[in-house]
Amino acid sequence: MNSERGAAAAALRWLGHAAFLLTSPGGTRLLIDPFDASVGYPIPQLPPTDLVVVTHEHADHTNTAMAPGDPKVVRGLSADGWRPSVTDSGDVRVTLIGGAYHDEERGRRRGRTAFASIEAGGLRILHLGDLGHRLDTNLRAQCQGHDVVLVPVGGFYTIDGATAGAVIDDLAPAIAVPMHYRTAHMPGHPTAPLADSGFLDGRTVRRLDSPEVTLAPRGLPARLEIMVPAVPGTPDG
Repeated sequence: MNSERGAAAAALRWLGHAAFLLTSPGGTRLLIDPFDASVGYPIPQLPPTDLVVVTHEHADHTNTAMAPGDPKVVRGLSADGWRPSVTDSGDVRVTLIGGAYHDEERGRRRGRTAFASIEAGGLRILHLGDLGHRLDTNLRAQCQGHDVVLVPVGGFYTIDGATAGAVIDDLAPAIAVPMHYRTAHMPGHPTAPLADSGFLDGRTVRRLDSPEVTLAPRGLPARLEIMVPAVPGTPDG
């Protein structure tokens, strides 16, 4: 895989909830954790997709039908537990990392989740699935060295904003992108809105006017920045 720090830009588009579409510099399209209609966001019309990654098997993360074409689907869990793997598609490499849980009781309430480590365009991007706890020593070691971390912050089903902040401090990326929090598409959802989560408190925050951001190694901030994409399907997004 190309790890050259001067590589061309990749485009990362937040689709809502924990779903993202990554388009690599070479045009490879990767869809992560596609949601179903029950979440409340409009189902986006996407271009043909090469690869779909599912971090865990809950319905709000497994709507692979969102991806047009005939993409390869890789799953972080099997019937017996985690399914670590490495998958190459075009100029993108995805490493699925096992060892994480959806709650603080080692999965007794909500099961397990995997993480997706993505290499594209000279960047390393980490999607933390539905993480429900602080990272242990083993997971911290496996998750070091990422430029961008996509982290759940809404609480209730996942870690809350304060715990998400501690996880980000442990991993020290250049950019953190919050996900899995309540928006106007999800009235009554038990997760907290981003503004109430505490994740932004005391941080350098950049709010985008689009759900999509262009990322390149040479454009990374020198210090941690919280990047907040516009909510998809709204006047601003």
